[in-house]
Amino acid sequence: MKVEFNENNKIVLKIQSTLYSISVVHKCFYWYSGKFDIDIESVDNNLIIKMSNIPDDMDKNSLISKIKKDLLDFNTREIIALETKDIRTLLIAKAFANDDEYDESPPGILDDPIGFNPFDFKK
Repeated sequence: MKVEFNENNKIVLKIQSTLYSISVVHKCFYWYSGKFDIDIESVDNNLIIKMSNIPDDMDKNSLISKIKKDLLDFNTREIIALETKDIRTLLIAKAFANDDEYDESPPGILDDPIGFNPFDFKK
């Protein structure tokens, strides 16, 4: 990530689009849009983020550090969402299934190969 501090309290970040998707960048900088003006554009294989209206007394280095952490956080969330997509789909299908069509009894009987039968237990 390249960072430039410009005049009039502007920060320009240049991020390779191979590292972070456009959706990760949008999700991350959405949370900053309440305090700052944010412009995002795609140029070649880079995402250019321009931040303006940054207060004079704000520590810009700690702001950049927070942005880096947030980008990593949102990128990790996207990876997890992609990796667990099939599991979430199955859980939703099971939750809304009619007549428990996905319920199956395990094959065989409830018995132990050494002859233990839990139903023979007497008090």
